[in-house]
Parts: sequence; C-alpha cells; structure tokens
Amino acid sequence: MTRRSRIGLISIVFALIIGLAIGNYLSEVKYREERERVKIELAEKDRKIEELSELVSVLQVWLEGNMTFYGEKIALLEEHISELEKQLKIRVLGIYFSPKGGCASAIINWIKRANSSIYILIYSFTLDSIGEALIEAYNRGVDVKAVFEKGQITQYSEYWRLRDAGIPVRNDTNPKSMHHKVMIIDGEIIITGSYNWSKTAEEENNENLIIIKDRDIARKYEEEFEKIWIESI
Repeated sequence: MTRRSRIGLISIVFALIIGLAIGNYLSEVKYREERERVKIELAEKDRKIEELSELVSVLQVWLEGNMTFYGEKIALLEEHISELEKQLKIRVLGIYFSPKGGCASAIINWIKRANSSIYILIYSFTLDSIGEALIEAYNRGVDVKAVFEKGQITQYSEYWRLRDAGIPVRNDTNPKSMHHKVMIIDGEIIITGSYNWSKTAEEENNENLIIIKDRDIARKYEEEFEKIWIESI
C-alpha cells in the first residue's frame, strides 16, 4: 500500500471516528433534552394530582358537613314525587249538579255495583229510592253501615227503614252537626259533595256531587267513618 493510500485510509477512519463522536454527542444532547421534558411533564402532572387531591378533600369535607341537610331535602323531594304519583292515579268517575242533574241516579247506580262494603255518613237522608237500593245491597250480602245526623232523624228519615231491614244504623253524638255527606264503596269508591239525599236537594237546591276512585283517599274516609261510628249510638 502506498503512502498516499495509507494517508487516505487514515483520513477516512478519522472522519468516521469524528462522525461517531459527534453523533453520540448529539444523541446525548437530545436524550438529555427529552429527559428534561419528561421530567417537567411529570412534575406538572404531580402538581395537578396534588391540586385535585386538595379539591377532593375540600369537597369531602363540604359533603360531610352538608350530607344531613341535603339528605333531608332529597327525602322531602322523594316524598313530594311520591305524592304527585299518587295524585296521578286518582280517577274522577263523575261530577253531578242538582237540581235534577242525576245525583240520585248516580248514587243508586254505584250502590248496585257494590261488592263488599258500603259505609255512609249522612246529614239528611229521606229519598226512598236510595234507601231501597241500600236494602237490596244488604240483602245480597254487602256490608252496609250508616251514621245519621241525629237532628235529621225525623219521621221521614230513611233511618227507620234501614233499621227495620236489619241494616246497622247509628246516630252521631256530636253536640253540633255531623254534616258529612259521604259514601265509601268497596274501599275504593268515594261519593261526596254538598248533596244531601233528599227530595229538596234533588229537585230544588243547587248542590254538587263528585265520585272518586282511589284506595288511599277511600282509606282516609273510612278512618273518619270508623271514628264517628265508634263514637255514635
């Protein structure tokens, strides 16, 4: 190998060594930069995690301090929703007005449809047609009971006809007036309103009658009936 060839070869080797050294240096610089960038990102994430942890702690303390308050609010809201759901289930089966608006006929029709029970709180009751329907219901096995306002038990009152037919009837002991006009049928039908079961109410007075189907409402009316029934004689 000539001297010139050896010099060329040494130059090439030297150039390769220089290139490798520069490449390694640049790689090291890039590595350090990347490592520093990752380090900064990790530090930023650690800072955000710490901030979130502090926020969670604050929220936890706030929740613990307000849990009872909001728990009561939620309970009241759930109760209100439950009450609204019940109201949506209420069915109005009929609304009637007198004079001559079909009040008596509506009462008689529902008496005829009774299957198990008819409980009555009535102020004035003199209509024979309703009395006859009640006696028929009683004779077919329906549990019929009635409380009359004692001040309205005259010679024209249906009290005597029902009693003579074997239907349990009582007069109230309220020193004032037992002014209810209520019939509860089968624990789910309520018939009420201003309408007395009398010829005057049917043919002359301005009266109203409403028929509602709802077991919860019927239960409340039955509780009132039982209270007055027990106190009556």
